[in-house]
Amino acid sequence: MSRKQLRDFDILELLGDGQDSDLSSLSGDDDDNVEEENIFPTSELDRLLNDFTHLNDDDGNELFPDLFDVDIPTGDDEITEGTSTSHPTQNTDFFIPFQTPTISPMLNLPYVDKKDIKWDMKPLVCNEIDIQEPVPELSTIYKTLNPLDYFMNYFPEGEFEKMAKYTNIYAKQKNKLDFHDTTSSEMKVFVGVHLLIGCLKHTRIRLYWTSDFRVNLIADSISRNRFFELRSYFHVINNDEIPVNNEDKFIKIRPLYDSFLKHCKTLPKNTNLSIDEQIIKFKGKLGIKQYMKGKPCPWGIKIFLLCSSKGMVYDMLLYQGKSTEIDPNFLKKYGLGTSVVLKLVESLEKNKHFLFFDNFFSSYNLFNSLDYLGIKATGTIRLNRFPKVPIISDKDLTKLGRGSSYEVSSKDNKIGIIKWCDNKIVCLGSNYVTSGTPDIVKRFDKKEKRYIEISRPEIVRLYNNSMGGVDLHDQLISYYRIFLKSKKWTLRLLFHAFDMATTNSWLQYIIDCEALKVPKKNTLDLLSFKHILAESLIQLGNSVLTPTRKRGRPSSSPKPDVPKPPKKHRKVDSKNPPLQIIKDRIDHFAFIDNLRDGTLCKHIGCTMRTHIMCKKCNVHLCLTKDRNCFYDFHT
Repeated sequence: MSRKQLRDFDILELLGDGQDSDLSSLSGDDDDNVEEENIFPTSELDRLLNDFTHLNDDDGNELFPDLFDVDIPTGDDEITEGTSTSHPTQNTDFFIPFQTPTISPMLNLPYVDKKDIKWDMKPLVCNEIDIQEPVPELSTIYKTLNPLDYFMNYFPEGEFEKMAKYTNIYAKQKNKLDFHDTTSSEMKVFVGVHLLIGCLKHTRIRLYWTSDFRVNLIADSISRNRFFELRSYFHVINNDEIPVNNEDKFIKIRPLYDSFLKHCKTLPKNTNLSIDEQIIKFKGKLGIKQYMKGKPCPWGIKIFLLCSSKGMVYDMLLYQGKSTEIDPNFLKKYGLGTSVVLKLVESLEKNKHFLFFDNFFSSYNLFNSLDYLGIKATGTIRLNRFPKVPIISDKDLTKLGRGSSYEVSSKDNKIGIIKWCDNKIVCLGSNYVTSGTPDIVKRFDKKEKRYIEISRPEIVRLYNNSMGGVDLHDQLISYYRIFLKSKKWTLRLLFHAFDMATTNSWLQYIIDCEALKVPKKNTLDLLSFKHILAESLIQLGNSVLTPTRKRGRPSSSPKPDVPKPPKKHRKVDSKNPPLQIIKDRIDHFAFIDNLRDGTLCKHIGCTMRTHIMCKKCNVHLCLTKDRNCFYDFHT
């Protein structure tokens, strides 16, 4: 007779809340008749301890002297209340503290074996669902932020300092003796130039420094050689600090993605969410490179994303084979697709979200587990993952005509499956709705060469309206992706993080504009947003003055006496910087120029002349007892 194996949740139910450690409840009634006796094997333990403590090394010395000099109590010894027992001092060289194992909340999820899955040939009975769309939360109280503020929430000043620090360290590790240490300000210029390159899209990066295609904002901010030098040594981690037994294949880019995810997880989540795969284009040599047929970029690095229906990223999981951030036992029990979904929804609240995914993730236990977690889920399915489903064949359903459908439900009325005939047969599953309230849609009939009206189940409408969040995010990135040709997969992933942060920042900006009812003509599109962000980063980096260096070798020949040309009148002030730089209230210092005559104040409406300038904005502004244009200009 075979014994029934206890599952994880059966054992947890027997243990209760963990407070009761008495195991007498598991014993039978016959145990009451057993006479108590001293069953502790003291003689056997003494023999083992004697053999262990007399182990000698190669020189004949004892390995563990006085380590086990402990009095073992016998059955005749009694410990009365109030009596203290002394323990020998443990040798810290060999003592390993016991760590209490932690149990993930996901281990308590229900699991149903294939043989126990039963079906009824009837529709799923839908219960009333009360999930309301949350009120949009503004990133600020009274106005929209500028693009730089949104972006810096994902990568604050500390991250740029780390970029500079580890870039300098890596250059020294590669014995680059003539490398001049970079700073966090130069890193801002470096990132801003890359974002601007993604907007302009020249076919070759070197063209931005040529006379024919020169872009002053780029060429005047950083030299071409310095740009490529920083790109060669760009790092966000010290390679010498990587553990020898490291299993994280993305450890070289992990700090930047952790900073990005830290802010993503604080964003207010939308009601309709979707999970799908994203491919970062890369065809170089890499063990974790994936191929996905049908994707715009089939070769690359796979990422699983949790997004809103509008493309906002809330969570992500970098796929790296068996070392992906999922418990191996959980992965073996539920499979990859189900494990990924359950990992990404750990932070979701109960009864507040609708979740959508495709047939790569769908399984019976996934729908069952999400129902247990209070998440309403819908997805396309593969019928071979749902055993013994008594559903009509594709051939018979096609004979019934377009718009026909057939549905079944589980015995416990928690999961429903529907097969619908459109241009092709479509199979979907859900834990809350199947046919629901059907609607009428128009489809083109090739035989009759006209549009016809067919019935569409509610589950299909909900899936079509909410599933494309990850694809939308991909599409937004592809418009102005950072142009990069490199054999280093780390560079491709690092700059992809900047692209994702820019897209998320723009989506946050759009939500704020809608909440504040900003007219669409005054709302920045993605290109304008990214351009202003790039220009703001460059201006912010250039606002910190760095000592200039003379280039080239000094000339040994004396300089010829050449008459100096007459001085030409040149413009003293530069054009006004972007409004985001003027109003950011960062490093706007006043200083006095050394010109003979005063310069016109650049504040609107002022006609006075002054010698006071803003070092960051590089414009003249009045600052007197009676007039403070310097303050008015920056507020």
